This record gives sequence, C-alpha cells and structure tokens, in this order.
Amino acid sequence: MLEKRRFHSSDIRPWGKAFLACLAVCAVSIGLFWLAPDTALAQLNKSQNVVNATAKAAGLGGTTTDLPTIIGRVIYVVLSTVGVIFLALLLFSGYQYMTAGGDAEKIKKAVTRIRNAVIGMLIIAFSFVIVNFILGWLAGETNFWGISGGGGPGSGFGQWDSTGGLGNGQIIEYHYPEPGQTNVARNTAIVITFVNKIDPASFINGWKEGQPMSGDLNSTLVRLHPETNKTQDLLPNQALSMVSPDGRTVMIKPVDPLGNSQKPTWYEVKLENGILNASGTKIFTGSFNTGYTWRFQVSTQIDNSPPHVLSVLPISGGSYARNIVVQVNFDEPMFPMSVAGLFKGSGFQNLRILKSDGGLNETPVDGEFRLSNGYRTVEFVTTDECGMNSCLIKMYCLPADKTIRGLVKAASIQADQSPLAAGYKTGIFDGAVDMAFNSLDGDGDGKATGPVGDPAGGADDYPSINSAFSFYITNEINRDPPYIKAVDPIIKADQVPLDKNVDISWYSDPGDMTGVLLAYTITSKSFRIFAAGPQELKPDTWWFFTKMKNVDDKGEEATSTSKHVQSVATIYHRPFMTSDIPKQNQKSDEVNNYYDPYVRHYVMNIYQNCYNPASYLDKNNVKTQAPADQSNFCNNQAQTGVDLGGSNFYCDFIKTP
Repeated sequence: MLEKRRFHSSDIRPWGKAFLACLAVCAVSIGLFWLAPDTALAQLNKSQNVVNATAKAAGLGGTTTDLPTIIGRVIYVVLSTVGVIFLALLLFSGYQYMTAGGDAEKIKKAVTRIRNAVIGMLIIAFSFVIVNFILGWLAGETNFWGISGGGGPGSGFGQWDSTGGLGNGQIIEYHYPEPGQTNVARNTAIVITFVNKIDPASFINGWKEGQPMSGDLNSTLVRLHPETNKTQDLLPNQALSMVSPDGRTVMIKPVDPLGNSQKPTWYEVKLENGILNASGTKIFTGSFNTGYTWRFQVSTQIDNSPPHVLSVLPISGGSYARNIVVQVNFDEPMFPMSVAGLFKGSGFQNLRILKSDGGLNETPVDGEFRLSNGYRTVEFVTTDECGMNSCLIKMYCLPADKTIRGLVKAASIQADQSPLAAGYKTGIFDGAVDMAFNSLDGDGDGKATGPVGDPAGGADDYPSINSAFSFYITNEINRDPPYIKAVDPIIKADQVPLDKNVDISWYSDPGDMTGVLLAYTITSKSFRIFAAGPQELKPDTWWFFTKMKNVDDKGEEATSTSKHVQSVATIYHRPFMTSDIPKQNQKSDEVNNYYDPYVRHYVMNIYQNCYNPASYLDKNNVKTQAPADQSNFCNNQAQTGVDLGGSNFYCDFIKTP
C-alpha cells in the first residue's frame, strides 16, 4: 500500500509562493485599515505634525508636502530600484537563453531565471498598486474601495445636496472657489459672500463683540476637509478667518497649502446649520436646514503668478457724464480686504480716486470701493448724491468739470518671497493682492516688485508708465437705460445641453457705454433662474449665480484700449436635469423640466440707470417701448408681466430628451 505523502512547503512552486505572499500582504494591509481606519489616520496626523515641527526647528519654515507623499516617495524609490534589478535579470537571462547553443543545463537555468524575474516584476507591480491605494486613502484621495476622489463628486442629486442656498437671493450670494471648480491653486483662500450680515462668531473662533474681525477659524461650524476623508477637518489654528467691515463677506486662508504636489485633490466645505446672522438667528432654515456644502478640486500647483489690471472704465482720455461709475476689472479673483473699503477723509487707500482742475494739485474723492463679479471687479461709488434714476434709486456722481485719475496700489513684498505680499500672516495688506496673497503686477512685466516708492524699488502700482487711468467728467447726467440685445438659449428652446449657461448680451450705441453693466448690481436679486418639472423636486439642490464680462466689437473680453465696450451677463447653474420620455396621453408639463431665467429691473448700467423690461431692441436695433398691456419682452417677443407687476424680463426654455 502506498503511504500517504504529507504536504510540504517545498511542494509550492515559486509562482505559487509569490501569489500567496501577495495575498498575505493584501490581507494584512486591508485588514489593518478596515479594522482601525481612525487609528491609522490619527497616527498619520501625529506623524505629520512631528515632520512639520522638525522642519520648522531646522529653519525650513515647515513642510508643504504631506507625510503620505513623503513615505510614498521613499517606497516608490525602493520598489523602482528592485524593479530595475528584476528587469536587468530578465534581460540577462534572455541573453543567456539565446546564446545557450543547445546546452540543456544552460537553457534550464535561463528559463528558471526568466520565470523568477517575471514573478518578481509582477510582485513589484502588485506592490505599487497596494502602496498607492493605502497612501492615497490615508491622504484623502481615495476611499476604502480605491475609488479616486480626483474625478470629482458623483453624478445626480447626491453631489449637489445642500447647495441650493447659493443664489435665490436668500442665503449665499457667491463664493470662491465655485461649486465643482477644478484646477484651484493649493494656496488659495476660500471666500463666501452672504446676502445679509452674519454673526462673526460663527466664523471666528471665540469672537466677542468689540474684538477685531479676524482670528482662528471656528472649525465647529465651518468644516474644510478632503472629500474622501471628512474627519480630517482643518483645526482652528490651521486657518485664518476674517469678516469684512460690512459683515457680509467671510475670508478663510489655510495656513498651509491644501492637497499635495502629486495628484489633484477634491475638497469639501461644510457650513453647519448653527451659523447665525447678525441678529442671532439661524441662516439655514426650511429647505436648507441641513446647512450648505460644496466641493472644489485643488491642483498640484502653488500659485506664484501675480494678478494684473485687465481694464479700467471710463476709458482714459475721454469725457463722460458725472453719473458714470469708475470700474476696475482684474484678470483673476482678488482678496476682498485688499481691494474693497470706504474712504471718507481717511480710511481705505489701496485704491484711490483723485480729482484736479487739470493742474498738479490733486485731492482724494470720498466714496466706497465695492468688490463683485466673482471678486474680479471693483467699482467706486461716491458719497455725492445727484438725484434719482428711473427706479427711484439714488444716484451718486463724480465731481463735475474735473479731471479724475485712478490709482491701484501694489502691496509691499515679503522679503525675498516675491510675489508673496507682506501681511500674508494677518490678511492685512497695503495694496491689491489675489486669493493666493500675490501682490499686483501693475506694469505687466510678469514680476511683482511692490508699490512705487517702496525702499526695495517697487514699480507695480497701476497705472504704470505704460498705461493710463485718467479722464474728464462733465456737468451732464446720462439717463439712457441698458437694453437686452440677445439671450442664449432662445425662448422656448429645447434639446438644451445640461451644462448650457444662460448668456444675456446688452446693447450699446457706437461710442457710448450704456450697455456696460454696473457689476455690483449683478446679483441673485437681479438675475434668476427658476427650475420646475418632475425631476426638479429638491429645492436644496438648485443653485445659480451670475457674473459678467465686458466685450469689444469683436466679441472678445475688453481691455482699457478697446474702441467699443458692452457687457455679457452669464447665469451659471447646477446642471439641468434630463426630461422624462413621455408616455401615451401624458402632457408635456408632466415630463419636461422647465428653466425660467429672469432679468429684473434692479440691474443697472455703468451710469446707474435701471433696466426697463418694457423696452426692447427690434431686429434693426431700434429702441421700442412695449404696449401698455404687455410689459415684458423676450427676444423681441412681447409678453405680459408675470412677476412683481411686470417689472421683470421673462423667458423660459426647456430640456427635452
């Protein structure tokens, strides 16, 4: 009888041993992080703090690379080195096989080495996958199942939950970064503008009445974390939080850059429903009582590019009616506290408006610098009242029969860290800076050198010797209102792409600027989109906001030297929902989703004149007044007013399958 042979580990072939080894590594790794993910993350955070402290103690100013990235680099170097060794072994064995000359022993050894080299390379490949998965998960870039957060939020309503507080004129007017925005610099600030004043204590940790409007972040009510690791919130001392003097805008600047230098990272900002307004009541109520959440993606890059002035209005060298508003457009979003403020005999001086009789003596004009339009446009409104416009809203005028000169100051540069502005630790600057705290490049040479007169030799105030910002103000008042020229999509359009924004073009007569909009009036009070239909049953997911750009006669974004300027307002929004396929005997209203854009009379042009929904341009650009019983026009089609007694332009379009 044959004796039953016992199994021995030597019976496992080399490839089997390799497979079992890989399986064991996977099982142990996944098991550890499945059973104790919080413990692993806690240890990781402690280790990161040790690394940061060591770097600072060494005089390196802290680290901008997270611990998983450091560990990953070391492991990748080791694995790459071993991989190169296996590749070399594979090539050598192949050469040995080809030159064996029929020698059976040499062929056998060569085949064995080739097999072992292939097995080794497979082990290295599996190791790369495992290491990338674990470190990416710890860094907040992947979830447990290895699904990357780099692709952004999922589809459907899930990714837009609690975003309906943006727009609708109720809670949030605008914020930067925008919902779903990608390629955001790692060193960005997060800025939120509310419709009404908020309680600073909701954003500044431990704030009390009478204290400065800045301090550590209130991380209990404002949570900022990688989207796939919602327990990794910024701590209070890891972000500077500021509230603007008007109480409506909050600025949050993380101390260290977000994300990492290896792979884009999605972040989530969660505003809890405990946030209060200035009167002490909750701002998130009703359909929005879960708070407000949005997501954006930071890139792998640090923003070291200074901002520039794109255009100024009025155009230099011209003469204009005294109710025109001075407008400065930047090429990127600007940090609010550096470009907005009030001057009344004293106060805010980072931007200045000066008057003269044509001589050398100049005196500053009192007024307010207002930031709007995605934080890219600053407008100067004087304190000198000069009558009412057609909406019975007060107008404010520049001094008549005077030469007006504008100045935008560059911020002082942090020593040896251009373009980083001095004051980056406090958020208080003596000139204009962008969201990454880079100082203005006023002369457009690609370098930030600070303000003119700075001991370090600055030359970046705007205008520079290569530009101008001066014009003459007459004693006239311009009362011409703005007119809508075209709307895209057109009225009753169907098959509208889900991501199609609404573009509203305004008309200017050649030579004037009545079609240039007043940016601070482009709000959710002036522009709206209402969503309705069987798929649009969750009001807390429908968000929108409006921005504008000035264009020249070629349709390109205008500069200060453009000959012809008008505005295009764009309403951005959450993607439309696809309409249902109609069944037999179903009405269109039962299957189609409708989206109705409004332009309300609150929007004004740069002369502070209100838009009149009862006026329109015909096909020959002739200005026409609507009949008495039809007080709205949409793409040259007369309609009866549908809201606020006909004071609004009204269109609607639908998305069908």
